[in-house]
Amino acid sequence: MQFKDAELRDLLRMRANAAEQQQPEHTTSNADVVYALFLEPASENDQQWSTLECAIDKAVRIFQPSPALAHCELLLPPLPADEGMRTQFATYLGRKSGWQTDQQDGRDYYLLQNGGRWRAVPVFQLNATAKLRAECDTELGVDYSLARYLSAVPPGRWLARWVPDKRRSGAHCATLTARVLRNSQIYSPVHTSAWYGPSTLFRELQHQAAWQGEKMGAGQWSGMSVQTAQHVEQLLRGVMNTETVQQVGDEGCMDAVRALTMRSCNALLKSDAVAQRTTQMQLATALLRWVLLRDEQTPAAPAPAENAL
Repeated sequence: MQFKDAELRDLLRMRANAAEQQQPEHTTSNADVVYALFLEPASENDQQWSTLECAIDKAVRIFQPSPALAHCELLLPPLPADEGMRTQFATYLGRKSGWQTDQQDGRDYYLLQNGGRWRAVPVFQLNATAKLRAECDTELGVDYSLARYLSAVPPGRWLARWVPDKRRSGAHCATLTARVLRNSQIYSPVHTSAWYGPSTLFRELQHQAAWQGEKMGAGQWSGMSVQTAQHVEQLLRGVMNTETVQQVGDEGCMDAVRALTMRSCNALLKSDAVAQRTTQMQLATALLRWVLLRDEQTPAAPAPAENAL
């Protein structure tokens, strides 16, 4: 039996029902799920990499638990529609933290140079996109701190409790992602932010996604409607350009992402490593194509609660 759109919507919003009754000001045009994006390392080092970048890549592979991941950041659905330019928040070596604003640069980096190596993990919370955008704005321009990796791998993790964890403290990608999630009250990581590298944060967020997915019925998820499957197929395998995303539209993209989110949670609950990787990569691809190939003319999805993620 396949879930209808209304049933899937109810599953994704179940966790927020009690809290919503206490927060009448809830804005239904915002989504109740955000995503942590993780990048698998390339099979071979880029010939243009510096000696330092090569050393970091080697350390990532040696000192992190499996799966070894090279980078992480946050991705928010473009809801409400006028927030379509504040969807990806990150920090990179040699740069300060900020929103991805150069669409062409983003398309080259996310869809071409590193296409097929991203994995997405959902994080559910009432009014998540509004909370996360507000918190990310307090962390704009934070200096990148390579030294924070010393407390993110054994045996240096005992140092993490003494590393400054206040807003705007220096951070690498995992430190910043964990801190923003904590301070936005979307998710409270078990350890202090400096304890995390991309892989350890990934493993923890997978556990919370499986737990929340089980509460929302993801274990019984059995498929998607014909219309939803068409949206998924077009977004994942259609021509990778703005016209394709325009044709699907924001509402169709939300429909596809909604289904792929539930499918990824279902794979987590079944403890199938191959299915987990596949579904997380498909979810990441759909999200990145939606936010990067979407333009201002893409039809905006209506605001009522039934269309919120």
